Amino acid sequence: MRNFPVKIDDKEYWISRSVSVEGFIFTLDNGIRVLANKRGKGCPNNVGKWNCPCGYLDYDETLKEACCREIKEETNLTVSPSLLNFFTIDSTPKGKSQNISVSYWSYRPGYAGQTITGEAAEPDEVDDVEWISLDELDKYDWAFEHNYTIMKVSLMYLRPILSDETIRRFDIKLKERKLLETNA
Repeated sequence: MRNFPVKIDDKEYWISRSVSVEGFIFTLDNGIRVLANKRGKGCPNNVGKWNCPCGYLDYDETLKEACCREIKEETNLTVSPSLLNFFTIDSTPKGKSQNISVSYWSYRPGYAGQTITGEAAEPDEVDDVEWISLDELDKYDWAFEHNYTIMKVSLMYLRPILSDETIRRFDIKLKERKLLETNA
């Protein structure tokens, strides 16, 4: 689909690709854990799968503000924009999802002490919220390949506090994934 204008109340607006944000939030609580939520029946896709908090950029907010808002809405965790670190931008068009995704990460041992819940989310958007151990990522069915992004962020920025086994496992999975993507 190409960009096109629509008229609303005699004003012309252009329809184009959307900007989304993703927040990969890590804490220390009996090992390294990542904040994730299970998508509810009110989501347009990937219902029942897990993802890190994510959503769309609204008018009059910065990317970091959007990321913090989505984290708060989906998990009730308050994260200051100043604590978010840029990770990557993915602007590759993929099927029906033409989003431009901007990813951030943050690590604070104290996050685990805050209450997390999906109660502030849109109706039926979030079924569950958890701090998932990096050792248990494979036990969850992930949306948006967030499990691979979790692995990448962990290896790039949290390596000094990861176990040798976790590093080895993530390295293998990411190498296998890259081979699969290259041969596809």
